[in-house]
Amino acid sequence: MTKYRFSDGAALVFGGSGGLGTGIVNLLAESGSDVAFTYFKNQESAEKNLNNIQKLGRDGLIGSVDLLDLKAVEKFSNEAKDKFGKIHSVIFATGPFLHIMPVLEAKPEDVYYTLDADIKGFYHVLKAVVPILKESGGGSITALTTAAIHRYISTDGLSSIPKSGVQHLCTAIAREEGHHGIRANCVAVGLIAVGLSQEIDSPPGGILDQWMNQVPLGRAGAPEELFDTVVFLASENAGYISGQSLPVDGGYSA
Repeated sequence: MTKYRFSDGAALVFGGSGGLGTGIVNLLAESGSDVAFTYFKNQESAEKNLNNIQKLGRDGLIGSVDLLDLKAVEKFSNEAKDKFGKIHSVIFATGPFLHIMPVLEAKPEDVYYTLDADIKGFYHVLKAVVPILKESGGGSITALTTAAIHRYISTDGLSSIPKSGVQHLCTAIAREEGHHGIRANCVAVGLIAVGLSQEIDSPPGGILDQWMNQVPLGRAGAPEELFDTVVFLASENAGYISGQSLPVDGGYSA
């Protein structure tokens, strides 16, 4: 018996091949859920994750999807619904590479791309999945954002500004679609020892040191601490939680 409860059907994860997405996909399967997930270019990692799902006795579906292509997002979402009969949870765990610098020093094209990848990408996900969730009587939507939404840190604007848009889209869905049984929440990710935070080129005294110095617990989060939070919010265990942004940041945003 697993600690997270899910109804029949499958979870749909957008961004299931990266460091964060991989952990979420695996925990969903360990919790007894079939999983459909997307990747962008990392097919090798996606196929490895699919194999892990199957080893756990669950079924999976993968597809390369550009979230800026609404028709492609809709196509994969409907393929997942057709294969599994129902989608009970949707998780948005993707995002562009982080450019760490003062926001006005960033190249305009990097700003435009980051805004599009996060806000337009998540909007496309919502356009595709909300009708599917409504059709089956509801479900959950969980989006990964950043703790810098709650407490800004210098040079993190290209992460926190677009993710603020993601958070407000979640708030809108929670308010506007709740009567259809749809919950929408965000997990505001702090400094976690996996994923994009491990790819940042941060010299001594840079953003990672600045961030760590403001974490009361004095350590980076373990990956499992984040994965557990995401899957909890997606599950029926969190059935009365909606419209929230939950920081997993060791107290950074307090």
